[in-house]
Amino acid sequence: MKRLLLITLAVVASCCSCTKYQVSGILEGGASQLAVVQLGNGGFERIDTLDCLAGAFAFDVDYDKPVTIILTDLARQGLQTGKCIRLMTVPGEHAIVSGSLDNYTVTGSQFYQDQAAYEEMIAPLGKNEAQIAETAFAFVREHPSSLFSATILGDCLDHAPEALDLLAPSVKDGVMKPLIAAQRKVLEARENLLTAVDRIYPGAEAPDFSLPAPDGQTMSLWNAIDGKYLLLDFWGSWCPNCIEGLPKMEEMYAKYNDRLTILGIDCDETKEQWLGALVRYGMPWRHVINNGDVDVAALYGVTGYPTKILIGPDGRIVKRFIGESKALYNYIDDLFR
Repeated sequence: MKRLLLITLAVVASCCSCTKYQVSGILEGGASQLAVVQLGNGGFERIDTLDCLAGAFAFDVDYDKPVTIILTDLARQGLQTGKCIRLMTVPGEHAIVSGSLDNYTVTGSQFYQDQAAYEEMIAPLGKNEAQIAETAFAFVREHPSSLFSATILGDCLDHAPEALDLLAPSVKDGVMKPLIAAQRKVLEARENLLTAVDRIYPGAEAPDFSLPAPDGQTMSLWNAIDGKYLLLDFWGSWCPNCIEGLPKMEEMYAKYNDRLTILGIDCDETKEQWLGALVRYGMPWRHVINNGDVDVAALYGVTGYPTKILIGPDGRIVKRFIGESKALYNYIDDLFR
């Protein structure tokens, strides 16, 4: 956070300096302090506190790429009640907020004008995903140079790849580039998930991948196989069933590690959460985190956790096990008996 200023809107209008991203507004409801929270993969992170004078506030932030932030009443714990304001910070843009924490409007520079226009278009559609997708695609087609168009590729559903191609070079190569790169990964993951049934079956060659290991090096599928059977364990420390199964996994590994390698693939966690879980739970086998160029969970058609996929020394898929059950351990016992 570059600075947080207690200031009225009149002062903002007369003397604000050029900053990367600005937010200002007047809120109803008597909030005297707002918490400024950043939303990321690891959850919420409080980054500052903002005082309000008669509901008026203004601040600027130093992000150089799109980041989602949330403004909420510090005293009323708005994150728990749902009373909060969600904003995407866009360098060079200025958001003006009015209304209340549970019924607010965002106007301001062009990005937010486009956002308001789009939200007005989809408001009558309710939760009709098909109609929203057509509307979102039409918006991108008509506004290819709008920075806001880059944020609604996910709404376009099946039209998303085409919508992405429609974006102007100034959008693709500008401040929205990191967001577009992240959405490309989502689209690739979706495609991989849809086509996984054609690739992931007993006897098929296991798709190769390369993911970061705890020491910062990368590990590929073939590095991990190393002439043994390989069990890919898609897991996360947020998954109770994954953690519940660890004692049985450790028992199996102790019995068969001369013939079986286990590769834990941590999913949907930050690097810090992953490394903390490795320290907390031990797990004496190999580990990587699923944050490479390709979503490996989607590549292997993982839709639930834990999912364990057994691969033979020849690199071909032997069997898939979904959930934590005795089936895996019985199968391994029979295999190595």
